[in-house]
Amino acid sequence: MKKIYAFVLVVVLASSAFITGCKKDTTIAIDDPIDYLSIKKGKWNGLDSLTDSLFKNYGVRVFYEFNPRIIDPTTFYVPAQYEKARFYTKNVVERLWLEPLKKNFPKFLNDQKPVEFLILGTYVHFNSISSGLAAGAGLNGQFYRLGMGGADVLPATKASVRDHMNTLYHEHAHQLDQKFGRGYAYDRVSQGTYYQLNYLRKPDGTARSNTDAQNDGFFTPYGGFAPEEDFATTVESLIRYSKAQIQTIIARNPKLVTKYQMVYKFYLDKGIDLHQMHDILDQVASTLPL
Repeated sequence: MKKIYAFVLVVVLASSAFITGCKKDTTIAIDDPIDYLSIKKGKWNGLDSLTDSLFKNYGVRVFYEFNPRIIDPTTFYVPAQYEKARFYTKNVVERLWLEPLKKNFPKFLNDQKPVEFLILGTYVHFNSISSGLAAGAGLNGQFYRLGMGGADVLPATKASVRDHMNTLYHEHAHQLDQKFGRGYAYDRVSQGTYYQLNYLRKPDGTARSNTDAQNDGFFTPYGGFAPEEDFATTVESLIRYSKAQIQTIIARNPKLVTKYQMVYKFYLDKGIDLHQMHDILDQVASTLPL
């Protein structure tokens, strides 16, 4: 019996040594996380001074310099060219977004602003840099950071920057949706009628227009993709169109009336009147020195 115990002990010790050796051999070295958005060190330029003043005046840190970012092997974005980033920061971020909000709706700005704003030269591309329609307009998955793409291709015109604001409010709407929730009642309005991946085409294969979508209860064809885009495109439409135009649109389907009332109140409760914001953006854009 003693011989058996001795044999078992030898086996156990040998196995333990083998296992310990395996652990040492298979340890994976983990690199420290890379901070893509570290605050710039060294000599500042004019844009650095502008972004610093925005942080001091509005509490939003604007980033325009970072390494080309790979989210995963098929999803990526790259920073904007310097002159394009400077134009975007001055005219979009300051003149059309932060300044009008602080002046007219300070509570909304204080409570709902992202504290970081990332300017992307490209859109958020999927699969390839020339992915065309398969590209996101921005980054909205984090409550504290909003990223907007396409700065390198944004024309330096009043109409273009005003139109871009519709997209900015669309992307920010996704943040508020995730933060507060649009509610089950909203999702039930068009439950079972969403186009899903067929939002661009009608069943007969022809292109689906805004009017077609509005007759079905969505502000845009893309709004018919899914409830989250339905919510965001409703916000986008209230920023894009005047109150009178919105009234004409919602008259096409009672579902639009319900969605309009829910979204308008959602924002009003948080300190902003989207109809007034539309008018303010039109006025400010018309006076830009472009």
